[in-house]
Amino acid sequence: MLKKLLFATLISMPFIVSAQENTLPPIPMREHIVYYEKFYHIKAGLSKQQVIINAMQWFKEAFPNQPVAALSKSEQPSAVNGTGLFKVNTTAGNYYWLRFKVSMIPGDGVLTFRIYNVYEKPIEKGITNEFSKIEYRWWDYRNGHPWSADDKPLFNGLDSGVNALSISLEKKIGKLQAPRFRALALYSTNVEADHVDFAYDAIKFYNKLAAKKGFVIDTTSNWEKLNDDNLKNYQLVIWLNEFPHNEAERRSFEKFMGSGGAWLGFHVSGYNDKDTHWPWFVDFMGGAVFYNNNWPPLPAKMIVDDNKHPVTKDLPKTYTAPINEWYGWKPNPRDNKDVKVLVTLATSNYPLGKKDVIREGDIPVVWTNTKYKMLYMNMGHGDMNLTSVVQNKMFEDAILWLGKK
Repeated sequence: MLKKLLFATLISMPFIVSAQENTLPPIPMREHIVYYEKFYHIKAGLSKQQVIINAMQWFKEAFPNQPVAALSKSEQPSAVNGTGLFKVNTTAGNYYWLRFKVSMIPGDGVLTFRIYNVYEKPIEKGITNEFSKIEYRWWDYRNGHPWSADDKPLFNGLDSGVNALSISLEKKIGKLQAPRFRALALYSTNVEADHVDFAYDAIKFYNKLAAKKGFVIDTTSNWEKLNDDNLKNYQLVIWLNEFPHNEAERRSFEKFMGSGGAWLGFHVSGYNDKDTHWPWFVDFMGGAVFYNNNWPPLPAKMIVDDNKHPVTKDLPKTYTAPINEWYGWKPNPRDNKDVKVLVTLATSNYPLGKKDVIREGDIPVVWTNTKYKMLYMNMGHGDMNLTSVVQNKMFEDAILWLGKK
């Protein structure tokens, strides 16, 4: 029998956001619309019906004085859908109402939370007070044609408002399993396009894994969150496509790692050369300094050095990794007594490249400095890295190993 949805119509909310972030967050999109999606791990034994009840209670608390009605009392509802509204303060005297669709869908062990179909309504002199799709404004802003000085605080307010709702749901839904660990994934959007593509793919990949395996992963493009107070909330830090450039962020990360924190770095996050001026990080990487690379990005055969390590236990002795740009290192991290190499670029790949060619050398691809709880992976260039079922097992096992207490 076809299950009918349970609808909640929520047309106002006493939730006001004042955007204070200095960095514009990358608004997530799907099929050309703003589309937020987060997954929550549901405690074993909690029925879908109870999850629906808890979700309804959260709606009533988040959007008080609004009706919540079931379309059918005779059939088991399968989701909670509704329309929400919150206020974003921008410049002095101006503010916006943001209206959006909200959906919560319980599945097998996972609650999917979505916010999409966002409309913005400005409240300011001389501007029409009608709702319009926020994608129009977001498109122009991304292409260097802002509508007004309100654009940046508006988008920051949207992002912080959705995050506040997400945190509120996590607290109010009740009976959710305590997370196995908390990870903070940092990335940048003003870097090489292929590195941004990987970051977005990795965020989706690890969000789904977090829902399945019961850990929490928070993502941000604001590297100022790499500070002592914020890092106290996490057991693992992930650099998806960038690294800190100022001393305050570097010192906080050094303290975090020295206190038993864990780190997972991909591709360019491990880059360092004579201009980086961070000797601690060179030592952290096992002494490895960037030496050369192939171009264009190509698939390559990998040799798995250790099939018993928790990160590579599910890999075969050899496999072909998807298209990636491969880095060479000098000195070789393998020469460091504290380094454990897990995966190596097979010499049978040589010569590797067309414009820039790697012709020889022992090139580790995945390794850990055993003085720390850390792992570096050279994968992370472009949108093909997460297309291998074989390699994806390593990506999964890596974060679970690093997050394990």
